[in-house]
Amino acid sequence: MKRLLVLVAVAAVAGLAGIATAGDYHVGSTLICSDCHVMHGQQTHGYTEGLNPEMPPGFYNPIGAAAPYSRLLRNDVNNLCLGCHDNRDFAPDVFGTDVNGTPNGGRLAGGLNADPTKRANDAGYVENDGHTLFAKVLPPGQAATPPFTSWSFNATDGLRCSDCHSVHGSANYRNIRSSSRTTSLWYGNTVRYAIGSNNITSADVYERIEQEYDLANVDYNMPDAAKSYYGDFCKKCHTKFHGLPTDANMNGTRHPTGGEAMTAEMVTEWGGMTNKVKVMSPLGMWDGSDPGTGPSCFTCHKSHGNQNNFGLVFMEGHGPSVTEEGDGGQMRDTCRQCHSQGDLPAGNPFVP
Repeated sequence: MKRLLVLVAVAAVAGLAGIATAGDYHVGSTLICSDCHVMHGQQTHGYTEGLNPEMPPGFYNPIGAAAPYSRLLRNDVNNLCLGCHDNRDFAPDVFGTDVNGTPNGGRLAGGLNADPTKRANDAGYVENDGHTLFAKVLPPGQAATPPFTSWSFNATDGLRCSDCHSVHGSANYRNIRSSSRTTSLWYGNTVRYAIGSNNITSADVYERIEQEYDLANVDYNMPDAAKSYYGDFCKKCHTKFHGLPTDANMNGTRHPTGGEAMTAEMVTEWGGMTNKVKVMSPLGMWDGSDPGTGPSCFTCHKSHGNQNNFGLVFMEGHGPSVTEEGDGGQMRDTCRQCHSQGDLPAGNPFVP
């Protein structure tokens, strides 16, 4: 169906049984060099063979006005990605409004926004309501110096798609960048995933149907009760806000993103919701029956963003329908998915 946000990917190394071994797209037979590169910085003709079968016949990612670009790219990095991933019906629309009408609650990651001086945002999407392409400011929770030198947010292009997604692919969920699970150098540890059949002991992410990324199709395991490997990935840019309860940066007060299960009361509260925020489950059961259930970054935020401040999900829990913004709730309702403090008594006229 729809494909993930990434420039070009290569076949990845084999992994454990039951674990996906490569990004879902731009791999193997779908690895088409001409999707992203052009030899002479211009294209006045088509090709007689090698067309990407996923694209409409004759479609080519546009050549940017400032061609030729570094590394023979067809455009600058962000606009190159968005050439296929914005307002196209043959690939995931990851920028602003989703023209594909992704079912079952919309896109799991939501939609990106941009520095409006570089690219106009779709209606309802405002700069900083999630990840802002081309931004040249420090991300929330970051120290004065980035943790690794390859990051480009202060370079010419600002924040780029390739700062989160591996340019030439990886064995990780949606080709996000990573190091090994034991040595985290630049990016968070490897985020492994299973497709079709879950693997709770090894996979961090369970994708029920390959290449379908709607809200209802993806859930999160907790193969390591001591951490969230997905959270470790986010932590590399948002260092101060993410980690285990015992980490120095958490100061014993910041909301944990791994290594701490919800209390029995919290699991019961969350399990009683019709519309639930995403959490990690060691047993692969997302119905309130797993006592080890715990939160991570994606519990409260859309990784790309949405139309709420900071890409937050406002999930009341019993709203009439679920969208990428939530189900019609307010910010406090997301907290009350797990925390019963502030609940109104039964019969109160303000209870919906």
